[in-house]
Amino acid sequence: MGEGRHARVLRESTRLLAAGVSGRVFPGAASCVAYREGDDWTFAPAVAGKLAPDLEAVAVDTPFDLASLTKSFVAVTALRLSEAGELDLEAPAQDVLTDIRGGVADGASLEALLTHRSGLAPWGGLYLDVPHDPGSPAARRWILNEAARRTSDEGPGACVYSDLGYMLAGEAIARRAGTSLDEAVAERVTEPLGIADRVYFAGALPSDRRAALARAAAPTERCEWRGRIVRGEVHDENCAALGGVSGHAGMFGSARGVARFAVELLDVCAERSSFLAPETLMHALEERPGGSYRLGFDVKSGPESAAGKRTSEGTFGHLGFTGTSFWCDPEREVAIVLLTNRVHPSRANEKIRGFRPAFHDGVLAAWDRG
Repeated sequence: MGEGRHARVLRESTRLLAAGVSGRVFPGAASCVAYREGDDWTFAPAVAGKLAPDLEAVAVDTPFDLASLTKSFVAVTALRLSEAGELDLEAPAQDVLTDIRGGVADGASLEALLTHRSGLAPWGGLYLDVPHDPGSPAARRWILNEAARRTSDEGPGACVYSDLGYMLAGEAIARRAGTSLDEAVAERVTEPLGIADRVYFAGALPSDRRAALARAAAPTERCEWRGRIVRGEVHDENCAALGGVSGHAGMFGSARGVARFAVELLDVCAERSSFLAPETLMHALEERPGGSYRLGFDVKSGPESAAGKRTSEGTFGHLGFTGTSFWCDPEREVAIVLLTNRVHPSRANEKIRGFRPAFHDGVLAAWDRG
């Protein structure tokens, strides 16, 4: 009897991750390939390498800094609030962020912020300039006000990937939800999906859980600003200065936890889930001028996409700076999650750029054999 699909996908995932370790793409990695089999989802988790050369091996439940995968969880929170009539995506963000001096990006809507078309700059080292203690309410107010002032050269409507836009979007979402952003994401997304213990904002954890995360998480970079290797706290410096909870970064999670989120989105696409109305997700994913960024997601953008050559044209997902990603292929009904700490010990290592598409293509080649 020949090798089955599950065994083949698991073997190929493990082989590719091990090749990434030996090729010094990252110290360690965890992946999870989820695919539809009959009426159920099958999950194939794989691991390779160590958390760091002097630490223990990566486990299937190792928490990784998800970086910008946070944006997808935050955007889906906004979509759920919108469906409940608690949030108007088309209203100017400054209608909610009334204390932002001078308004937000020339009256940009929340949808413009979430689709990277607000006219705000991509990034800024705000953490270096904040005149208050990082993580304090005063620091948060200063950073958000400063983010709203940093505009891009392209102007409103142009597709410019913007962390600053998601910082402001996260604040607006929290205020409309009437709670903190971490609680809004938990109440609207991770708790309904049963993954609140596997995907969460590290900065919002109680002290005992933070201590446990610092012992279990994959370490990221040696941070000159903090003067240490970062482990169990957000890698992104602006998010750290905001207190570890922001719309653009801050969430940690396991590969299986992210895969659960991804398959729910695929179930929505197939009209098997009431988590979101299919038309809500389709609106988020609809084509917009100027680039591949959608509301909360990126989409496959040609043969050079990080999603690889084999994924279907309707594939959507997101990348994270720390070496993380997830992609959902609605045509195949396959989700592929890849979590690494490629920034350990330095972000100068950019081998992940070539590894990502090769990993996705290799896994799908194994899956396509049936």
